[in-house]
Amino acid sequence: MPSLRLDDDHTIQAIGILADVLDRFSGMTSLECTLVSKALRQVQQTRSQIGMDFASRAFATLEPDVRRRIADDATDAALEATSTMKLPKLRAPRPSAPPATGLLGAINNRGAKPRKPA
Repeated sequence: MPSLRLDDDHTIQAIGILADVLDRFSGMTSLECTLVSKALRQVQQTRSQIGMDFASRAFATLEPDVRRRIADDATDAALEATSTMKLPKLRAPRPSAPPATGLLGAINNRGAKPRKPA
């Protein structure tokens, strides 16, 4: 699993945005989302790679459609945060494969539209 640069303030901010989205998630998986959110908050405080690995594994236990919704909501929240702070919007190259549904995909997702299964 590729690691994030936990010494980068933008990465820590993105982790916080994802944790905020997980805090607001409701439904049958809200307990699991709370677990992931708490793990991400711990990563924000400690910048621990071991904590990040745990949070990533916990996020991977969520259903794929739940992970996609969370990633979409986190992308919207990040875009809103950048427009509120008057930061330039980051543009990532369009992925040739379907967007990742893992924790790193949720953190790094920059507005790629999910593809419909064939």
